[in-house]
Amino acid sequence: MRMIALSLTLAGLFAFTTPARSADLGIGDTAPKLEVTEWIKGDSINIAARENNEITVVEFWATWCGPCIASIPHLNDVQHNYGPKGVNIVAVTKFDEGNTRKQVEEFVAKQGEKMDYRVAFEKDPNTYEAYMDAADQHGIPTAFIVDQKGRIAWIGHPLSDLDQTLDEMVAGKYDIALARKIFDLRDEMGEAWREGDFDKVLKLANRRIALKPTDTGAYRSKFRVYLDELDKPEEARAAAEKVIALAGDDADTLASFAQELIRADEKHKLSKLATRAVTRALEIQPTHTDAGIANFQILATSGDETAAIEWASRSIKRLTRDAAGLARFARVLSAPERAGRCTPLALRAVELAIQAEPDAPKHLRTKFNILATCKKDLAAAARVGGYLIEKANDDASLLNAFAWSLLTEDDLKGKFNELALAAATRCDKASGGENWMYVDTFAFATFENGATEKAIKLQKKAIDLAGDNPAVEELKERLEEFKNGIE
Repeated sequence: MRMIALSLTLAGLFAFTTPARSADLGIGDTAPKLEVTEWIKGDSINIAARENNEITVVEFWATWCGPCIASIPHLNDVQHNYGPKGVNIVAVTKFDEGNTRKQVEEFVAKQGEKMDYRVAFEKDPNTYEAYMDAADQHGIPTAFIVDQKGRIAWIGHPLSDLDQTLDEMVAGKYDIALARKIFDLRDEMGEAWREGDFDKVLKLANRRIALKPTDTGAYRSKFRVYLDELDKPEEARAAAEKVIALAGDDADTLASFAQELIRADEKHKLSKLATRAVTRALEIQPTHTDAGIANFQILATSGDETAAIEWASRSIKRLTRDAAGLARFARVLSAPERAGRCTPLALRAVELAIQAEPDAPKHLRTKFNILATCKKDLAAAARVGGYLIEKANDDASLLNAFAWSLLTEDDLKGKFNELALAAATRCDKASGGENWMYVDTFAFATFENGATEKAIKLQKKAIDLAGDNPAVEELKERLEEFKNGIE
C-alpha cells in the first residue's frame, strides 16, 4: 500500500532523529546563515553576526505537521524561560502546497501569544537545505541549537533534552565534544536497530550512558529493546525505572514515557510505573495536556470507567483554548478500545477544538472520524466531510489524505465513495493536476465511483508524472486492476 506517513518508532528511540555519518553538517560545525524569504513574526536575526553572544534554537516545522503543533507550547515556554538568559527561538518553515505563506501567516496570527517567538518563512528551501538536508534530517519538527560561538551544538526533537541542553549551555557547562560523541553513538544505534542487531544497540546505549549517566534517551532505547525484541521484562522494567528517576522535573519526558508504558501495559503490566510517571508529571504541571490524557488512559484501562470519564470531563474544561490538546484528547476518547463509551465526550472535545480554531479543517476530520467510526452516524459524518472539503479550500495535502483514507481505511472504504471523489477532485484542481500522488488518488476515487475509462486515463497520467519513483510499480498494478474492471 502507498505510504503517506512516516513511522515515528525509531525516531522516538533515538531522540527523534537518525542522522547519517556521511552528513555534511554535524555537532561542532559552523551554523549556516538563515536565508529566509520573510520574517512572519519578530525581527530578523543574523546568526553569523553573533549579536550579544546569544544562543539560537532554529526549529523546522510546518502548519500541517501534528507533532510540530504539539511542540509549540513547549517552545513557547522555552522562549519565556530562557529568553532573558540570551536564548532565541526561530521557527523556520518552507513553502509547499499545504504550507503556503498565507497559511503560515494565518496560523501564526491565530496562535498569537501562544507562539511568542520568531517565525520565518522561505519560498525557496535554502535554509532548509543548509540545515536539514546537510545534517541528513528527514522528519519535522527538528531543532538545531546554535551556541554562542556560532556552532551547531545539538540536533533533535524539540521535546527531547532541549531544556537540559540549554541549562548546561547557559551555565557554561556544555561539553560540545561530548555531545558530538553521543550524537555519533545515536547514529550508530539507529543503524544497528535497522539492521536488527539489538545486542549492538544495547552496547551502544551503555556507551552513551557511560559518557553521560543522565541520558534518558539511552535508557528508553534499552527499555524498548528489552521489552519488544529480547523479551526480558525485568530488564525492561529496570530501564523504565531509570528513565522515570532521571526525568526528574521534566514533565514532558514523564508524560511521553508514561504513554509509552501504557501502550506496553497490556502484555507487561507496567501500569504502576505509568501511574508514577503521570502522577509526577501532574505534580510538576497540573495542566499538562499529555499527562492528563495519559491519566485518563490509566483510569480507563484499570476498569474504573466512572473515574476515567469524570477525569476526562474535568480535563476538557481546562483545555478550552488548547485546540491541539482537545483534538488529541478527542482521538484518545474515540479509540476502538473505548468501544463507543466515550463518544459524547470525544465529540464535546472536538467541538471545543473547532470553536478554538474555527478555520482549521483538521479538527473537522477528527469529528468526521468520530461520527463515522464511533457513533456510526454515516449521514452526519458525510455532512461534516462535505464541510471539511469546503473549508480545506486549496489545501491539497489535506484533501488528498482525506480522500485516500476514505478509499482505503477498513472502517471507511466503500461507505463514502462520493465524498472521496469530491475531495480528490478538489485536490486535483488545487494542485494543478501535476502531483502523481494526488492524481493517483483522483484515479482511484474515480474508479470507485464507476467511471472506469476516466480512471484509466488518470492512472496513466499518474504513472507518467511519477517517472522513476519506486511507487510507480504500485501505480501500474492499480492500473491493471482498473483495466480488469472493464473486461
